[in-house]
Amino acid sequence: MSKRKKITVALAGNPNCGKTTIFNSLTGSNQHVGNYPGVTVEKKEGVKKYKDYEIKFVDLPGTYSLSAYSDDEVVARDFIINDKPDVVVHVVDASNMDRNLYLFTQLAELDIPVMIALNMVDILETKGYKTDEKELSNLLGIPVLPTVGNKKKGIKELIESIINNYESGAFQNQKVARVDYGDDIKTETDILEALIAKDKSLSKLPKNWLSIKLLDSDSEAVKKVSKAANAKAILSQTEKSRRHLEEHFGETAETKIAEYRYGFTNSVVKRVVKEKATKKKDYTSAIDKIVLNRVLGLPIFAAVMFIIFWFTFTFSAPVVGWFESFFEWLAVAAGGVIPEGPLQSLVVDGIIGGVGGLLGFFPLVLFMFFAIAFFEDTGYMARAAFVMDKVMSKFGLHGKSFLPMMIATNGCAVPGIMATRTLDSKRDRLITMFVTPFMICGAKLPIFLLFIGAFFAEKYQAYVMFIFYALSVCIALIAAKILSKTVLKGEPAHFVMELPPYHLPTIKGLFLKMWERGWLYVRKAGTIVVLLTIIIWAGFAYPKTDVAEGVGEEDAAAVQIENSALGKLGKIIEPLVKPIGMDGNRAIALIAGLAAKEVVVSTLGTIYSLGEVDPEDAGPLKEKIAEDKGWSPLKAMTFLIFCLIYVPCIVAVVVFFKETGSSYKWLALLVVGNTVLAWIASFIVFQAGTLLKIGIGG
Repeated sequence: MSKRKKITVALAGNPNCGKTTIFNSLTGSNQHVGNYPGVTVEKKEGVKKYKDYEIKFVDLPGTYSLSAYSDDEVVARDFIINDKPDVVVHVVDASNMDRNLYLFTQLAELDIPVMIALNMVDILETKGYKTDEKELSNLLGIPVLPTVGNKKKGIKELIESIINNYESGAFQNQKVARVDYGDDIKTETDILEALIAKDKSLSKLPKNWLSIKLLDSDSEAVKKVSKAANAKAILSQTEKSRRHLEEHFGETAETKIAEYRYGFTNSVVKRVVKEKATKKKDYTSAIDKIVLNRVLGLPIFAAVMFIIFWFTFTFSAPVVGWFESFFEWLAVAAGGVIPEGPLQSLVVDGIIGGVGGLLGFFPLVLFMFFAIAFFEDTGYMARAAFVMDKVMSKFGLHGKSFLPMMIATNGCAVPGIMATRTLDSKRDRLITMFVTPFMICGAKLPIFLLFIGAFFAEKYQAYVMFIFYALSVCIALIAAKILSKTVLKGEPAHFVMELPPYHLPTIKGLFLKMWERGWLYVRKAGTIVVLLTIIIWAGFAYPKTDVAEGVGEEDAAAVQIENSALGKLGKIIEPLVKPIGMDGNRAIALIAGLAAKEVVVSTLGTIYSLGEVDPEDAGPLKEKIAEDKGWSPLKAMTFLIFCLIYVPCIVAVVVFFKETGSSYKWLALLVVGNTVLAWIASFIVFQAGTLLKIGIGG
């Protein structure tokens, strides 16, 4: 069998253009996610085997341009320049073509093969317009393929076009249309190009592109040039050219360059987008009149969030039952096979009791990720950010701050903190980084599911979960207000965001997103949590305590836990946590949660498993907690409030430290401030509940 020919294809495009949907359609499950070297920007790659070819697709970060305003833009640009893919497929939202083609004007200047996947042509048609793809292809000098990514229309044709153009050599002979910046700007770029050409270290970079970027005040372009032998001459000429152009045009060079680019895109759109004889109803505009309504916007957003929780608790219940039964059976089976002793305790009490208690919530997590992915892919979540901007701006937050907070809610505070890079203002970034850890992330979710399942009837669980999510947002907003009025004074920047058209998500895309996020949960449970659970088990199982004869097995287990290494540590900490309704063992669970919040659940699972007399007593952790007289609804509520507010996991803390420029001042405020705030809030709730005799149990 002949060896397959390999092609590398990069997918570029604006956020919300359907690029990732096309990527998923092209690669299916043959994809993996990582990070680009040296940065925390997500890297997605996938492979498609088609005929005699093995095509590697790289899903570049969604960007509006290839300037140096964010890490996403720099990563996308550097990949194209340094890795030199065989072709860049520019995914363009046909219903917003003038905005999307702005990115094309910069791709054209990179001297790379490029083609366009004109996506969402069906959305454009619903607005009463149609595109002339052939005319667009002629104007731009590149292949243009119409696609509808969420319906997989045009995907096969796109692959065929890539292969045919690659085989024929058409990509290498492209004459891609470029923006004509006029004689004045061209005169200055010619001077800069001549200087750039003199230095061999800059030979790999397109000279015309680099000269325009220098005039465009691009910081990364300046950084590249500053390493050249004749850097002084190039940078001196750049300043001279900028001043000359500003004097000539009466505005900065970058403003004039942007005007020329938009002029180019507008002229192209006028020639290729035609109005149809009969218009269909514009459903996006009609829906937005309701969804973005000043009065209805917030209630609709609240309703959407409640639907997510209702769906999660209602439809995951049977699957959760299966998982719980499986781990009960596994504990009994392991107890019957492994001889009584330390090994049995490690496996049954430590690993199955701890990690099994955590994995029992895996179906709930999957169902929630699926529901959130549905509203993301329909286009609603972008509207949610727009709606929330009106509220968030009153608390000193930027509207875009909602997106990092939602990312944290979807999975983890770490990518949420990193997502603050999309905010232009340093002040807005810092405030958002401080408040993002307050959200109920995927790691905190099992803790809330555990106690809500233990103390609230099934029909009320979605309501309680919704209240806690609303509480997390309220705490974040209040914290943001305090920060904006004290250590981070100022006004948030103006909020501008592109709203994608509504469309039905694909089942495949939803399941891919659900599994991608859910797999991180399983992988963490199977690695970090297992290791930490074993350490916690050892801390409670040793040193062994001699128990007097005649003491029952249940009492002996309690004595062992009390006199163990962690039990003694818990006794030392207990005076600090007793005023907020906790004992030493619960404090140990919270300390373990600093490594990973999921470990709070696995630690409790280990403690309760060690306290069992027989593996046959195995049962769901939530039932054990519900039956424990040491707990009450009030203590559970206090415990959850503390978990909601206190210090995020160590990985999130490290990322926060790096993203703040390794500032010890901001790090101290996060660690000390969150812990003190958590204790004060828990103290108020517990003492008030005790005084009023609310939820204190029988």
